[in-house]
Amino acid sequence: MKELGSCVGPLSGEHLISESVIEVLKGDGGFSISGVPWLDKGEEKVLGARSLRANCLCTKHNSALSPIDSAARHFFESLKSYLEADAGEPRMALVSGHDLEAWLLKTAKALAVSGNLARGSEKLSGVFAQDHMLVAMLDDPATWPDGAGLYCLMNEGDMVVNHSRFQLVPWLNEAEEIVALQVSILGFMFLLLLERLDAEKYPLLAAANYRPSRIEIRHPASESWISFSWQDKHEHNVLKVEFVQNVPLDRVLLERR
Repeated sequence: MKELGSCVGPLSGEHLISESVIEVLKGDGGFSISGVPWLDKGEEKVLGARSLRANCLCTKHNSALSPIDSAARHFFESLKSYLEADAGEPRMALVSGHDLEAWLLKTAKALAVSGNLARGSEKLSGVFAQDHMLVAMLDDPATWPDGAGLYCLMNEGDMVVNHSRFQLVPWLNEAEEIVALQVSILGFMFLLLLERLDAEKYPLLAAANYRPSRIEIRHPASESWISFSWQDKHEHNVLKVEFVQNVPLDRVLLERR
């Protein structure tokens, strides 16, 4: 964010994946990571919640971006709780969809510039095709290109595994620049598109749910939902999930491709 010319204080230790999100995902288990350049392919390493840090934000901007960390924690905490337990009564949560998009973008950029994204055994340069716009995109949802943002890649009837995993896979263009991020969140499959939607370039998104209005989770004795607020003129559809069983698996993957 140095291009803003408003940095204050020294570079501070930024959690590449928010500490509060790590605490939610690991629950009572461990937190491990794989797919980073400093581990062999397929190797996992157990980390503490205060690990995986880099000095990539000044004190001022670290503090300024903390609200999107809080929004991400609220989303993960609500989603994990609603998936894992039948409360016997409805539960509701409201999350800014734009804050969640910004958190995913900030997380991916922090991982990239700190050298923690790789394809195969090759470390990615960390360059995003929209680098010239990323600061504005973090600050103002209206600056996102038309059709850019969060897409749900699941279709009706798909079976998903509810595991405590945050998986991030960058998509690259021909210039080896990051143009999108495929994200697995507690078994949900999303794509965060960072450039204008090109239907011929991204046919996978033709049947995807763009910026869902809410996630409904149905248990035998209750139904809960997480609603997303969006400041755009697009139509937003509901994503419905029916609980089957819990699967205890606690890890975070940055998959190599």
